Amino acid sequence: MKKQGRNLRFTLLAAVSLDGRITRGNKEGSDWTSREDHQWFQKKLDDFDVIVMGRKTFEVIKRPLKPRNRVVFSRFASPPLQRGRVRGGGNLHFLKNPTIRRLNAFLKQHNWTRIAVLGGAQIYDWFLKRNLISEMYLTLEPVVFGSGRPLASVSPHKSPAFRLVSVKRLNRQGTLLLHYRHYKRSI
Repeated sequence: MKKQGRNLRFTLLAAVSLDGRITRGNKEGSDWTSREDHQWFQKKLDDFDVIVMGRKTFEVIKRPLKPRNRVVFSRFASPPLQRGRVRGGGNLHFLKNPTIRRLNAFLKQHNWTRIAVLGGAQIYDWFLKRNLISEMYLTLEPVVFGSGRPLASVSPHKSPAFRLVSVKRLNRQGTLLLHYRHYKRSI
């Protein structure tokens, strides 16, 4: 894993369909995931100092994620905010075209070391291509979409490797919570 700076831990959180999609067609959002996933997700977010997401993901979230610190990656300096978007507390920052160095300096400046990466696909790609993800939690929902955005499009020769840590069944329908940790491959 590339040096991230001392003690920074990036954790990817995502819900995926059986065919590896994070969206149903072009429809953004997680309204297709189970109640059990929503409950686990909200509770898990308490483990983090800050949440990193893309602008589209930020805009899709209907209500604030409790009082949480949020960093939104954007090509724009500060997208227009809808009324009430920042209610609920926590800090909200927009980072335009971030680099690893700028992101790490920003996180250290705020003393944020436990970082949740929430997506969407471009954000997952950004972190995976730079080999920054320490661990990953994937909720595997028992649905097949046939189309939609894949979790990531990292090329196979540059993809980081992960080992399965645990599998937990969340409901009777077969929703699974998969926990992975990054590891270095030996070639």
